[in-house]
Amino acid sequence: MILQICDKMNGEGKVLYVSGEESIEQIKIRADRLGINNDEIVFLGETDIDIIQDVILKLNPKLVILDSVQTMYSEEITSSPGSVSQVREITSKIMKICKQEAITTIIIGHVTKDGNIAGPRVLEHMVDTVLYLEGERYFAYRILRGVKNRFGSTNEIGMFEMQDLRYVRNK
Repeated sequence: MILQICDKMNGEGKVLYVSGEESIEQIKIRADRLGINNDEIVFLGETDIDIIQDVILKLNPKLVILDSVQTMYSEEITSSPGSVSQVREITSKIMKICKQEAITTIIIGHVTKDGNIAGPRVLEHMVDTVLYLEGERYFAYRILRGVKNRFGSTNEIGMFEMQDLRYVRNK
């Protein structure tokens, strides 16, 4: 879904997709499978927030995707990535730079099998909107649910059907 959002930004400006887990090759394979065709998407495989900040300032994108915050770290904090202090510091730094530069930001957090954000809940308190994409792995439907929205209601959901794009395109 995030890659599809990136694709919809085509013509709006650069998109910086920062991945701390998946390699650029893995993301490229998924992008090709989804038919993503936006030359303005810049991929960065990095977990050091200082390097990420430098790239944001140099690139000045319209959208930054941080996937996932639990993999990122700051050398200023001695605890391991994913800890309360690391998540707070990373989120704070990203929010500061992106607000200063008027850059829309999507921060992705891991979810446990119980459906809660993995690690500290501090992330939920710092951001403007929290969305959960829910569903069973082997079923075709997913629910997008807003659990926090500083700018609107959380009383609506989105229903999505996961389809094989090759099948959809050939219809």
